Amino acid sequence: MKKLILILTISMTVLLSGCTPVVEEPDVEPLTEEELTALIESLMPEANIETTYDLTSFQTAVTDMIAEARHGVIGIISISSAGAQSGSGVIYKKEGDTYYVVTNYHVVEGSTDLSVVFERHGVLNFDITNDHTEILGSDPTTDLAVFTFESTETFTVIPMADSYELALGQFVFAIGNPLGFDYFGTVTMGVVSGLTRYVIGDGFNTTLLQHDAAISPGNSGGALLNINGELVGINNMKLIDEYVTGIGFAIPSNTVRRITMDLEDDGVITRPYLGVISNPSLNVCGTEYGACIIEVQVGGAAESAGLIDFDTVVGYKVSSYDEFRIILNFDDLREAILNSQVGEEVQLQYIRDGELYTSDIATLGTHPDD
Repeated sequence: MKKLILILTISMTVLLSGCTPVVEEPDVEPLTEEELTALIESLMPEANIETTYDLTSFQTAVTDMIAEARHGVIGIISISSAGAQSGSGVIYKKEGDTYYVVTNYHVVEGSTDLSVVFERHGVLNFDITNDHTEILGSDPTTDLAVFTFESTETFTVIPMADSYELALGQFVFAIGNPLGFDYFGTVTMGVVSGLTRYVIGDGFNTTLLQHDAAISPGNSGGALLNINGELVGINNMKLIDEYVTGIGFAIPSNTVRRITMDLEDDGVITRPYLGVISNPSLNVCGTEYGACIIEVQVGGAAESAGLIDFDTVVGYKVSSYDEFRIILNFDDLREAILNSQVGEEVQLQYIRDGELYTSDIATLGTHPDD
């Protein structure tokens, strides 16, 4: 290329001087297709970018995470007037020799004797008995319970993630004790399949995560973890049907965080109250998304914030949030309310007559049923 430029320059100089010398064409071999492709790629370095996936590093990261997190998931034996049952629990806090465990309400319901089972080097230990355990409180509405046990053994404390940051398709790992302790500490892997699944039944009323990591009876109260070993949910149920497979549910970690705080405090759950009525499956407000408010309740935070009937809530923010949380449907709004605290200040974004507004700030009260 430099040779051709040089020849052209010389030719122009001669022409400007008034001479017209004869210049021979350079003897240049035509490029082959392969040579032409190589030349183009050399001029376009982005064409040479190679993408590789280091599966070995991914595998190592997962196994290292599981090796640590598995010692934060324990077994539970609960004896009640209905008999004995086993389940799982997750250690989320430690103070001195006292460990705090979150599990399902239905695992410890009516318990009169509670024992902790843990494993070391493939051997199960049943050393932590009822004398060293204490149930702090339970909540059938969210199917969660908190108890403590005392031990000088070393267990892993599993931190809680922000379940609002989960995305569909994100890898998750379930750890628990399916079908009793013959399969203690079983690990299964799946993905997040749904972010807000609303399930009601027998006193239970909360929004759940859906995932396809294999879980079975005995996994109840066990951990659902992200790839960093953080708790994103507490496994509590699955769909059982001849034509169904891989539909499991977990209580989101943000709900777990709120309930454990209340149960630690006084063993009683006080739910925050926004004061709105909506139809979860029908939007009559004419908006493409958001929670359509059919009725604003008198005396609730929504009324104080300035909302009226048929406003559509599209954003939710309390003092503990840096930004508004996007509300796509009523289940999103329900979860945001339940994961707030009584006494927190709330602010809403809403659509009215096609215009977007930001509400006044109001204070969340206590749910009338509490």
